[in-house]
Amino acid sequence: MSILRDMFSAFKGGVSEAGEAVVDSQAIRIFEQNIREADAAIKEASRSLTILKGKEIQLKRKLDETSEDIGDWEAKAIAALDSGREDLATKAAERIAEITTEHDSLKDEHDALRKEVLELNTLIQQRKRTLEKTRNELERVKTTDQIQKATSKISSNFAATNSKTNRVQESLDRIRKKQQAHKDNMKAGEWMEEKNETDSLDKEFSEAGIGGDASPAADDILARLKKKSGKG
Repeated sequence: MSILRDMFSAFKGGVSEAGEAVVDSQAIRIFEQNIREADAAIKEASRSLTILKGKEIQLKRKLDETSEDIGDWEAKAIAALDSGREDLATKAAERIAEITTEHDSLKDEHDALRKEVLELNTLIQQRKRTLEKTRNELERVKTTDQIQKATSKISSNFAATNSKTNRVQESLDRIRKKQQAHKDNMKAGEWMEEKNETDSLDKEFSEAGIGGDASPAADDILARLKKKSGKG
């Protein structure tokens, strides 16, 4: 599990779901502050390392100078011996011993400082990589959080829009039903009016003995029945 998730888990311990959003927001801000402080500490350590590296370079230069001095005095001692001046050669040897002691001391100091510089540089580079990884992870968390908030907002807007749309649709349906009912009532009224007019006119013609089927007389019915029975 990443450092960031570990920290979030620690912040969320014992916190109710209702407060998790607040905790997450606080955790992100705190972690951003920690990253800024870590970045500042790394920069300060890098400046200190630069100073140490400068001292190492100075020691290396002195070490090289003492090595050159030793070589020069060794050459003088040999020249003195070649000239039969052992006394001068002895003095040169004594000078070489002094320089060698200084050289060995500088070398010990240089080697220790060089090792420290390398170790500190390795540590700083590791911290830089860790910080960069953590910074990237935090950016991903923030981006994901922003996407989730945007998605939630869109969903809420859609839900609200759908709710409003449903209400509008229901209103339109009611209006259409009322309009249809009104049309049906108008048609029913027209039908009743036409029916009344037709019935009234038929009545007038019937009373005048015009149109309509007259009821057959009993004699006509009897004659027709006799004809069918062959007795007519």
